[in-house]
This record gives sequence, C-alpha cells and structure tokens, in this order.
Amino acid sequence: MELFERFYEYSRAHEDWDLDEFALLILNLTVALIFSIGFQWRRLKKLTLEREAQRQRAEKNARHDPLTGLMNRRAFSSALEQIADKASNADERGIAMIDLDRFKPVNDLHGHAAGDLTLQTVARRLREEVGPDNVLARLGGDEFAVIFESSADVLKIERVVRRILHTMEDAVEYEDNQIFISCSIGLVKWNTATSCAEALRRADKALYMAKNEGRGRFAWYDAELDRQSHERAEIEAELREAIIKSDIEPWFQPIIEIESNKLIGFEILARWNHKTRGQIPPDVFIAIAEDSGQIGSLGHSILRRACMLATQWDSALSISFNVSPYQFHDPKLVDQIKEILKESEFDARRLTIEITESSVIHDFNVARAKLDALKDLGVAVALDDFGTGYSSLASLRQLPFDRIKIDRSFVTNIAAEPQNQKIVTGIMALANGLELDVTAEGIESSEDLGYLQSLNCSLGQGFLFEKAVPADQVSWFLESKWGDLRVDPIEEGFEPPEHLRDAG
Repeated sequence: MELFERFYEYSRAHEDWDLDEFALLILNLTVALIFSIGFQWRRLKKLTLEREAQRQRAEKNARHDPLTGLMNRRAFSSALEQIADKASNADERGIAMIDLDRFKPVNDLHGHAAGDLTLQTVARRLREEVGPDNVLARLGGDEFAVIFESSADVLKIERVVRRILHTMEDAVEYEDNQIFISCSIGLVKWNTATSCAEALRRADKALYMAKNEGRGRFAWYDAELDRQSHERAEIEAELREAIIKSDIEPWFQPIIEIESNKLIGFEILARWNHKTRGQIPPDVFIAIAEDSGQIGSLGHSILRRACMLATQWDSALSISFNVSPYQFHDPKLVDQIKEILKESEFDARRLTIEITESSVIHDFNVARAKLDALKDLGVAVALDDFGTGYSSLASLRQLPFDRIKIDRSFVTNIAAEPQNQKIVTGIMALANGLELDVTAEGIESSEDLGYLQSLNCSLGQGFLFEKAVPADQVSWFLESKWGDLRVDPIEEGFEPPEHLRDAG
C-alpha cells in the first residue's frame, strides 16, 4: 500500500508523463506472464506424463510379447536370473520348455491371422493351467516356457503338464474352420548350482527328447542321453575335418568263391581310427554322416581311394561298394562314379555297387533309370541285405540286379537255425530261377560254410575267411598268403573278438 501511495503521489506530480497508462501496461504484462507461466507449466506436466507413459509402454513392449501379452525371452531370462540371485543351492525349481507340434501347417493352410489367433489361444490356455504363481513366457515363434514356483514338486509339475497336454488338443475355432494342434514339453529340475543358460539348454534338450519319442508328450531331462547327444555332436563336428583330411580309410573284406575258396574280390568298408577316441564304430559315424548330409562326401572319398588302391592288384579282383539310400538319391551319383573311374583308370567291370531295398522301394521307375545308368557304365549292381526288406520280390522283379546278398542275420549259425535254413534255401531257389549270383554274408564257422556249399551258394564272406583289413595288409596278403588268390578258412574254433565282429 505504501508503494502504491508513493506511485500515486508521484503520478500526480508528473501528470504530463502518462504514468497511469504505463502502470496499466505493466499490470497487463504481469497478468499475461502469470497466465503464460501457468499454461507452460501445465503443458510441461502433460508432456512429462506422456513421456512417462511412453517410457512405461516401451518398457512393457521390451519385456512382453505384443501378440500374447506374455513375458518375452528377455524378461524370462531376467526373471530366471533374479530367482537365481535370491535362491540357495538347496532350492529347486522346475522349468518347462513348451513347443507346439504341427504349427507350421496352420500358417500354410489358413494364413497368418489364423496362426496369430492360435498363439493367442495357446497363451490363454497356458495362463489358465499354469496359474499366477508361476512365471510364463513366450520365447518366440511357437515356443513357450514356464518357471514353476519353488513349492512345486515333481508330481505337481507333472499334473500341470498333463493338463496342458490335454487342453492343447482342443480345437481352435477360426472362422468356419477347426484348427487342431498339440505340444511337446521338456522338463528339468534346476537349482543355482547350474547356470541359467545351462538350465535352459537342458530344458530344450528334454524337449528334443520328447519330440523324438513321438510328440504330444513330455520328457524329463536325461543326463546320460544328453552326454551321448553331446558326444554325437562333437563327432559330427570332427567328421567334416576327418573327411577332408582322409582320416576315414577304406578297409577290405575278402569275397570268396565258396566252391574253390578262390578270392574273387573285396567289399569296401569305411573305418575311422580317431586320434583320441580310438576306433569309432561304422554304424555310429555313418549314421551321423547321413543325418548331417556328409555321407556323399564320405562315400566319394572312400570309393575314390579304394579304386586307386585296387588298380595295383590283380585285374581279376573286383571291389564292391555299398551306397546308402541318401547317396543313391543324389542326382550326381552316376556322374561322380563315372568321374572316379576315369580319374583312377579303374575298369568299371571290376566294380559292383550295392544298394539296400530302402533305396529303391519308394519309386521303382526312378531307381530303374539310375541302375540302368550305372550298368551303362559297365558297373554291376547288387541288392544288399536281401530278406530284411518288405518287398524284396518286387525289387528283383522290376529292377536289373546282377547279384543279391543274403543278410548275415540269416547265415551266421545257420546250421542250428531251422527257420533260417528254410529262408536261405528259398532265397537260393529264387536266385537260381532268376539266374542271379548270390553272396552270403556272415560266414563264421565251418558248419555255416558246409550248409552253404550244400546249396551251391556261389560267393561268401565272413570271419571264417578273414575280417576286414586295411589296404597295406591286403597288399601284403596278396604277395604272400593269398599269392595264388586262394583264401583258406581260418582254423576251427576261431572266435573273433567282439570289436572285430563289429568291424567286419
């Protein structure tokens, strides 16, 4: 008030200065400034709230799957680490890895909208079955995961898992269609003694085991199976290098003319003497080569080296090479064999390609064309493991084989197996009627040999004559023991060690 009175007296003393208009201007500016500050403050507050909401949404999106609203992989890993930080080694938790079976056809047949609806339905069903006390997440695609509460024992976990398997079988309604799916579940018990990453790896391994057992089921992690799987993965990784370095070598088992004991050739067998693992059984590394797509490279390497070696032997000796179904279906097979024969200058008439019935059973027309192409090169073809397939007679009737090989399961100890005697007698009658040569595998005793001689079986191989041997021993035998191309049976009572039985 005192300031106002002074201003009033001052303005009366200087009326000619128009101070009242100036004062009114100041007052208006002050009021405007106050309103402006208030407006800006409200605007700033609104922006701050919007930014906080955006931050929260971004954080939620960063930690949650936008389609199902479940935790994503990042949030799931974070939750697992937080549990690990708070828990002791004595605390155990169950972890489930869930993967949908037959989900890809949903997208292919009904479209991605149907796939999204299916995933949302799966998420809802999982929420209902898992409950709020357990951690549930969608890791990506059609894969989900659960961390069970610490109080959940094995029986409780399995009850929940069985309910999940059951509810997943219910149809998903989409427009006028019903979509049916199922799931496989891998389970593992986990405590802080095991890292989070290892826990998830084990759960994933258990899921893989469940799928291998037939899908639509659950499986607990098995340490021994995991060890075997890990060893198999290591061998697979080492196999590629072994093929490149030619560490896998061709070995040779004699094929004998039974009537005269005359050596007529060799079957080529692959052997791998690993620098640290020792001899790896062929059924192990060949199966791995087939599964990993390396069987073509392996077969090409073994056949090429065998042909190179065989060119140094008596030209009367032939070699037989078994081609796996995976190799036989390779469109380049005939051209590769032709290239090997040309490079090694090996006479095609000295080579027999052996194939199993599983190589040809799916399409006889395609198989015939390939076998004809091989025969055009001059190569003979044999049906291996005869008698173990489902339609061997159809194979012989429709395909141009030169020889059949009787599986060792029918030959070994045949003198004491009346049923096997009937089977082999029937095979020999069939082969004679079709004018086919016959090779009997697995001759291990003089009784086996005598029975085959009584049937006039032409060719045989087995431990009674010799096991498979490396190339340098073949050369030595040909210069000494087999100099006249005669291979006499090993003395009576010979019983090869188990590892040699596998090798031969």
